[in-house]
Amino acid sequence: MSFLRQLFGREDPKAAQASRMFSQFSPDMAADPRSSAAELASMRREMMRAVLRKTLTRHGIPASWIGAEMLVATAKGREAGMHWRLLIKHWDPRLLTHAVALQNSLVVRLLGYDPLAADWLMGISWQFALPDEAPCPPMPQAGFWTADHRRAETRQPAAVATAAGDIIEGPVRIPTPPAGSVDAKDSVRHDLDKLFAVRDAELKRHAADSGSPDATRPMYLPTQPQALRPGRPRQR
Repeated sequence: MSFLRQLFGREDPKAAQASRMFSQFSPDMAADPRSSAAELASMRREMMRAVLRKTLTRHGIPASWIGAEMLVATAKGREAGMHWRLLIKHWDPRLLTHAVALQNSLVVRLLGYDPLAADWLMGISWQFALPDEAPCPPMPQAGFWTADHRRAETRQPAAVATAAGDIIEGPVRIPTPPAGSVDAKDSVRHDLDKLFAVRDAELKRHAADSGSPDATRPMYLPTQPQALRPGRPRQR
């Protein structure tokens, strides 16, 4: 079960009741029916702004990249609460990659400020509020989402070989050099040298077994030009 589902599911109502004694709001304010809903919403907005600012500073994210809107939300059978709308004001793909972790970090810090936030925080949403959408990439083709190379990227990557003293952990793969490159030519030359070495060793072994020096000679026989025969004199 996800962290937010545990937060908004409220499967343990006793836990919310027990957390009221640790709230930053005084018990009188929480139980005083004369406290106006506007004042309570204003205090919660200030708290959520502080939580966002300190969380972004904690993770090193520029404060101008993400803004927020704190909206009063209502639900049937519940008291009025707050909805947290996070505004992405700067395009950076890393924000999308770590958005879930950042959202969880915001909720944890908010609960640290006020454990009663589990009662009045009714939801979190994200909205793009970019001043310029030019850096954003366009939509890809339909097959992009189910292509094999996309699924391969989502698999668990192979263990990377890391040196720890004299021990190397993980598989080590030596890439094959592309055809026509210098490494490929060196590899072909190395294979040929190995073949010639095997041939020479075989010839030497055969010569040692037979004891004949002709065994190491080439397999073809030496040739010499044939002498010309004297021709007969022509008769007139």
